[in-house]
Amino acid sequence: MTARDTPGRMTARDTLGGMVAVLAVDGGQSGIRLRHSSAPRVVEAAGVSRAGDSVTAVAETIATAWEASGFPPADRVVLGLTTAPVEPGEADRLCALVAAGTRSPEVWLADDTVTSHAGALSGAPGVSLVVGTGVACLAVPGAGQARVFDGHGYLLGDEGGAFWIGRRALGEVLRDRDRGRTSALSTRAASRYGDLDGLAIRLHDSAGPVNEIAQFAREVLDAAADGDDVAGGILDDAAARLLKTAIAAAEYLAATDPLDDAPLALGGRMLEAGSPLRTRLDALLAGHPGILPRNADAEPIDGALLLGSADSPGRYRALTHLWKDGAAA
Repeated sequence: MTARDTPGRMTARDTLGGMVAVLAVDGGQSGIRLRHSSAPRVVEAAGVSRAGDSVTAVAETIATAWEASGFPPADRVVLGLTTAPVEPGEADRLCALVAAGTRSPEVWLADDTVTSHAGALSGAPGVSLVVGTGVACLAVPGAGQARVFDGHGYLLGDEGGAFWIGRRALGEVLRDRDRGRTSALSTRAASRYGDLDGLAIRLHDSAGPVNEIAQFAREVLDAAADGDDVAGGILDDAAARLLKTAIAAAEYLAATDPLDDAPLALGGRMLEAGSPLRTRLDALLAGHPGILPRNADAEPIDGALLLGSADSPGRYRALTHLWKDGAAA
């Protein structure tokens, strides 16, 4: 568990005005991060997979990280989680456990797609496409129902995300090994994971296979930047799939809330400005004049702070589970 200072690009803490103390939580299978409205520090803990009782595991991780952080109790905890349960009973159980573990009377729970959008667009209407281990894409019209695109998890979707890229690349590595060939990606895989013999078994048996595989996406980005054709081809495919997701969200926004251009905020570690994946996606988006891409305003954890600073989730209400003083609101 680590703590670091992160310069904010949003004014969420300023909007709180000392009225509501908010503990923001952003997390999933690769990592869980906590930030309090009273301090710029971000506390990081290991991620939690969906295997087993993830509700208890997530709550315990948050409670342990909060205890170690030195953060004061909050009036409201806002959770933006890739592992957010959708069943109301499980959502209530998670909120109750987090409330007890952080000594907070109120918990708001949402998928990290919601907090990603709030951070990327500072709570304004538009489309956010945030790519990390998975893909979080949300279209929020000025009036009308917000709608999630992709974000179906590593088994059924998240096409173009870090896990998707890492899995594709490691599949190529293992196929090359079966055929007695080596490549730039093979060398990088051996450097990261050790002997390629038994790699598949070790990854399947690891405590966090999704995160382990997703981490290899960074090697793919680096290999593509060095001119490797195989890595470049994987990123070409990833960018094309992300484009389809962005177009579907922009078309929904245009049909629901017509605008001259659909704002599209791009964020996440895989879409950092200048990265090989971002460069490819930018080139594809240039051919779609109805979409106005830009960098995300801030990170999902900033979005959670901003969301929690308001009296209600506003346009995110339908996607947010509210729990207060022992019951769902």
